[in-house]
Amino acid sequence: MATVTPTVSDAEPYDGSVKLYSWTLTTANTDGAPLEWPQWADRCFTASGTWGAATLTIEGSNDGATWLPLSNAAGGAAATFTANGAKSIIELPRYVRPNLTTPGSGATVAVQLLARRANPMRT
Repeated sequence: MATVTPTVSDAEPYDGSVKLYSWTLTTANTDGAPLEWPQWADRCFTASGTWGAATLTIEGSNDGATWLPLSNAAGGAAATFTANGAKSIIELPRYVRPNLTTPGSGATVAVQLLARRANPMRT
């Protein structure tokens, strides 16, 4: 099982203040490489694909070793997905990652994080 490294792109071309991170998680490769992201104030995760009974959990850590589920801003429950959807996150830990906590069977889930800096970078 390999950790999936995200691709990153500027979601707007002007000052680098909005980034889009993308992982593709599978039954064989269940965890996304964590991002160190405390400077990103607004965060929205989307997930879509073939689920195969998989469960995706958005996790956070302040030490990079102990991972805990983060909370969905709409209701405060754990930010988990079992089908296509979008969720914003309440907490702001040092690290964040997507993780198929239940790998399912034949799952291929595209996970994207759109993150915006509260104070745009100056170019």
